[in-house]
Amino acid sequence: MSCKATTTENPLKKQTFNLKNCLEQNQCSIEIIPNTNLLIKQNESEILDVSVSKGDKIIIKYELKRVELPNTEDGHYRELVYFEIDKKNRQLFLTNKALQHVKMTFGRFCYCKNGGTGFFKVTNGKLKLIRNENELQINLNFKVGKIPQIITEINETITLIDK
Repeated sequence: MSCKATTTENPLKKQTFNLKNCLEQNQCSIEIIPNTNLLIKQNESEILDVSVSKGDKIIIKYELKRVELPNTEDGHYRELVYFEIDKKNRQLFLTNKALQHVKMTFGRFCYCKNGGTGFFKVTNGKLKLIRNENELQINLNFKVGKIPQIITEINETITLIDK
């Protein structure tokens, strides 16, 4: 006779949610990526690259992508917000520089005449995150300040898919 351990913790799997609450002519999504860490490469003054590697955290990635007009060159525009949380975190309330505890990063990618593309640390804003077994609630207000940005607020409640 053997005994089998049971667990009440639902292991997450990678999930992508296309969001209905998005600005006109844009597509928005949130991706939940478990068992990963954010790797941020930077020099003294700027972030050079953000990548995802295997690890022990959960990465949350929000993406806004402008719907490209047909027959236009260099019409792409995309903004990203990345941050990571500990698997055990059920609630987070962070403001301003404390947003770097979750490595909050904003990315802007476009052919923009005024420049300002790449990744930037987010150190001005408020994050409220509540997570339970079935749901993830994200309330984020932030401003990078160094470049123009479309995303300044994320208010989403997502129903997580188990296993």
